[in-house]
Amino acid sequence: MYVNATEFRTNVGKYLDIISTEDVIIIKHGRPIATLSSSRETKLRMLDSLAGSYKYDGDLEDLLEKRLEDS
Repeated sequence: MYVNATEFRTNVGKYLDIISTEDVIIIKHGRPIATLSSSRETKLRMLDSLAGSYKYDGDLEDLLEKRLEDS
């Protein structure tokens, strides 16, 4: 969902509820300036980008932690 900065500022609570189901992209002067997404979705996207980096039998949180330790 795209929203201009003024609308976001006016109705921040509404958009905080929306980010649980979809990303909110804030537009200022016709350009995207920020993207809000739920922390769970952000973690899943990060883990998807790491897929295949390690052969590991732990859970997703362990994989993320190991990857962050190695960087």
